Amino acid sequence: MSKIEKVLIITSSGGGGLLQAANAKEQEIKAKNPNAIVIQRDVMSDWMWKGIGKFFTRAWNGAQINGNVWMQTLFGTIGHRLIDYFFWPHIFVCSLYTLFKEDVDRVLDTQIMGTSAVLKALRLFNKRKNKKIHLEKVLVDLPTKKATHFFLPIKALSKKDRKLFKLITVMPLLEKGQTQEEFWVKNCNLTSKQLQYEDYYVRKGFWKFRNLERKAEPIKIRTRYQSNEELGLILQTIDRGMPKYTIQGSQLEFTIDPCVQVYTILLGSQPASDATLNYIRKFIEISKGPIHLFVFLANHRPGQNSLFKKVTSFIQEVKDYPKHLTIIPMSFQQDDTLGPLFFRSDITCTRSGGQTAMELMCANRGQIWIHSESKKTNPTEDDYLKGIPAWESANAVYLQQFKNAKLVTPDTFNLLVQ
Repeated sequence: MSKIEKVLIITSSGGGGLLQAANAKEQEIKAKNPNAIVIQRDVMSDWMWKGIGKFFTRAWNGAQINGNVWMQTLFGTIGHRLIDYFFWPHIFVCSLYTLFKEDVDRVLDTQIMGTSAVLKALRLFNKRKNKKIHLEKVLVDLPTKKATHFFLPIKALSKKDRKLFKLITVMPLLEKGQTQEEFWVKNCNLTSKQLQYEDYYVRKGFWKFRNLERKAEPIKIRTRYQSNEELGLILQTIDRGMPKYTIQGSQLEFTIDPCVQVYTILLGSQPASDATLNYIRKFIEISKGPIHLFVFLANHRPGQNSLFKKVTSFIQEVKDYPKHLTIIPMSFQQDDTLGPLFFRSDITCTRSGGQTAMELMCANRGQIWIHSESKKTNPTEDDYLKGIPAWESANAVYLQQFKNAKLVTPDTFNLLVQ
């Protein structure tokens, strides 16, 4: 009987995209080998002191909710370097302990921190166990010159560590006249032998849409709710419009006809509160014709004044609400909802995190809008990009080039729908 493969996936709760990439890789592994054992470890919640891990996670999530671009950039460019410096020994010990305890056969890593520490532990593990396991680093953000939060730790790896390193990535965004080889040597000091190009590594709910053509036919979108109070808020909101829906267990199933315009607003796993509310307010003002607007509002806890509660209360108070507009508020959803929704959406308005960008490139067949926190009345291209954290602004440029994405704010997106 052959040995069952054991795979360690290292990830981090310091970013929704990092976790979703880990889930995507686990689903991919299980699809190829259902008997494989996958162990996930979260650097923030499993390997760091709980107080420190919670502090960084809450600070990062808070910066996203408040739309604080400066703070997000600070955490993305400096925060992980401080963690690498101060927690290198701790990450090394935790990595080494996990490798020996689980006796793994493969290691993937979807996050930024402790790359050198993990490799040092892996070298020792290989030597003691007589194995030749590589660290497969999954580049969750799109490969652009601004992805320095991922690239700098890789570029600084020692020659011995580099021998056990492989970068899993999609095609890079090149500068004029630059070759792929030049891009990787300049930014990561990697050769083609240390690269593994893949199609967009997305979760299972997106797989079937990779090359699927959208047809003019009704489509069903299922969304989940997490409490009776949440369901009540959803029903109060959608009944102001003209939806076709049924309730099945903990799900609502919406039937959307071809004539209906579908818009989706998803401003990250921790959506920017003010921006989300302002987009909804403007949609109510300018919408024409039958429209379904799906809005992601993070999780709602009964009894709390969450973003979910604020948005649904606001919609209830609108006096001249357009009957042709159905706004569908949603808490956290699984990929089996996101895949069909991205596929059917005529317009998606999102942030430009790497994992979201890959999911859009895989499933989206409509227009892509990238949200900017710019406060300028008539923003230039540079103004828009300054309103997006550094690496995400480069992702936005990537989407502009490959998917003709548009940069928008709540005050300017109406210029694209008139």
